[in-house]
Amino acid sequence: MTDIDRRLLAGAPALFGIVADPEDDGHPCVVAWGHQLAERAVTSWFLADGSLEVAVFGSAEAALETAESLYPARLVWVPPGCSMT
Repeated sequence: MTDIDRRLLAGAPALFGIVADPEDDGHPCVVAWGHQLAERAVTSWFLADGSLEVAVFGSAEAALETAESLYPARLVWVPPGCSMT
């Protein structure tokens, strides 16, 4: 990785997931994914009917608060450079 790459990535959005057990059956799952920008978080939610909704919040923590109004949930940050394969 070059110095230029490092500088560009320093301003990249931080990725996060919101994990919950919406069925309360001992099988937690990711109910939302998002990316934290400087002043907002853009989040994709999986709804109960299987559809997808995109929402914008002031922060990842604010998105988590919305999820917590439905069920116990937690925020998981994806480490930079993490390979999901």
